[in-house]
Amino acid sequence: MKKITLLAALFVSVASFAQFAGTSFEEPGLFGVQYVDTGDPSVAHDLVNNTDEPFVDFAATGSEIGYDASYAPYDTPDVGLTDGDFVGVTDFQPTADDPYTDGTQGYQISDVDGNYTLEFDAVDLTGTTAATVSIDYFLAETGYEGDGTLNESGSDRLRIYVRDLTNSTEIDILNTTGSDINDLSIEGTWITGTAVVLPNTEVQLVIEARTNAGAEAFFFDNVVVDASFGINDQTASNFAIYPNPATDNINITSSLNGDKMVAIFDVLGKQVMNSVVTGERLNIEALNSGVYIVKITQGNVSETQKLVVR
Repeated sequence: MKKITLLAALFVSVASFAQFAGTSFEEPGLFGVQYVDTGDPSVAHDLVNNTDEPFVDFAATGSEIGYDASYAPYDTPDVGLTDGDFVGVTDFQPTADDPYTDGTQGYQISDVDGNYTLEFDAVDLTGTTAATVSIDYFLAETGYEGDGTLNESGSDRLRIYVRDLTNSTEIDILNTTGSDINDLSIEGTWITGTAVVLPNTEVQLVIEARTNAGAEAFFFDNVVVDASFGINDQTASNFAIYPNPATDNINITSSLNGDKMVAIFDVLGKQVMNSVVTGERLNIEALNSGVYIVKITQGNVSETQKLVVR
């Protein structure tokens, strides 16, 4: 897969927040037919774009991120996608009342009869001070089966996550493994899932889907990698955290007035602390040793910094 490298512009004198990369699946052409895999359904393999069939892959262009699909069989292989299934870029919306969230096209995965993986291009966040990866997803309201723990038919599963390639970690946006999808109250509506990622890392969005029926359809749209960038040596941060590394307490100083809203996230993007700091001192004894992202908001100013806890 292509790696998109996006360095912060050094000449920008103030911090700004902008979309670095993403896709709403509007670029590929449309084919209102089923995709037919010509590969062996008993063997894991890459999927390719077939002539006059829906695009399952896309090569990046400009800030439009690329993506690549692959297939892996159940432990006891089935027909996979060789029987023709609705996967790939489409303008077929989930329901008449649920259009795509950005544009008229999206990406559909249904009736895989195996495992379908969609990997987006890696994005290099070198030079950023804060970043998030988000995606809109819709699960058709139907009778999903199983809890996704077995690699077999009737064990439906959807996982959306971000690989932090720099730190060899994975950040879940959605992982239904271990639950019947019907019990999660996430069907029949568009949901925006977001992962907070570390700055100065290389990250990659991944979708893993397992379904065995045409009605068990997953839809995706509006993939966005956002990042704060552009603070140079001539522009001081509004906030400072010390000591850093820290153990029991940190001090958060500010050039502004008023209470500070402080949210702390671990490397998996999970919020582990949320506090209002009226002075400067914040107790962090509850945090385990490791690397964290601290988001500080004061008034209409917000910054994100890294914190190391010993």
